[in-house]
Amino acid sequence: MDLKPGLSVRIVTDVDTAREKIVAKPSTVHEVNGSTAILAQTDPPILTSMLQKDIVVTYLVKKNEMMERQGFPARILQFIDYRLNPEHTVKAIVVERVGQERPYNIRMSYRATPTGKSGLSMAVNGTPVHVIDISLGGAKVSHDRSLRLRYDMVVSTHLVLGEKTYTTEAHILRTWDGATEGFKGLFFATMEFVNMDRTVEQALSLKIQDIEREVLQKERLP
Repeated sequence: MDLKPGLSVRIVTDVDTAREKIVAKPSTVHEVNGSTAILAQTDPPILTSMLQKDIVVTYLVKKNEMMERQGFPARILQFIDYRLNPEHTVKAIVVERVGQERPYNIRMSYRATPTGKSGLSMAVNGTPVHVIDISLGGAKVSHDRSLRLRYDMVVSTHLVLGEKTYTTEAHILRTWDGATEGFKGLFFATMEFVNMDRTVEQALSLKIQDIEREVLQKERLP
C-alpha cells in the first residue's frame, strides 16, 4: 500500500451509481501494518453497523510528477480506541485491504447546475469563475484568460453560499481551451475539492439540495 501515517484519505462508504452519488468521508492514517491500517474515525462517524462491510480507501499520490487519486477495496475489521500518545486516545477504525489499488474518481457524486438565482458563486485564487456544475466532490467551471489554471495545481477556492463565504482547496483535474468547442475566449477546468472541513461540506450539501429542489419545481411547472 502507498499509505503511510499522517496521510489524508477519503473513505468511500456508499456508492449509488443510479444517482451518481458517492459518500466519501475524510480521515487520516494513524498506522500501517502489512495489509491492515488504522484510520481515524470520521466526522460524522462511520457506524458500527458497517463492521465487516466493504469500503474503498482513497488518497492522492504523485505519479509521473502529477497527482492522481488512487483507491483500494477494504473491509472494516474493528472499531477501536487508538492511543496517539500516552495522554491522548481517539476513536479509530481498523481496515484490511482486500484488493489492488487503482485510479479512483470521487467526482461522480450528484452534480447540481446552479442558476443566477441559486445564491451560489465561486472564485478560484481570488478570481471569479462561472460554475457550470458542482457537487460535494468538486466542480466544473469556466473562466477568462485572466485566470491561469494548469492540470495538477492545488488552488484556493471561495464558495459564496447565500450570505456566507467558505474557503477550501481544490485539485485541478483537467483544463481545456473553449475554442475547441466553439467558445472563443473561454477556458474550462474541472476540479476535486480537497481538505474540505465539515462546516463547508454541510453548507454546500444544503445548497445543492436547494438547487435540486429549484430544478424539480421548474420541471413541474406547466
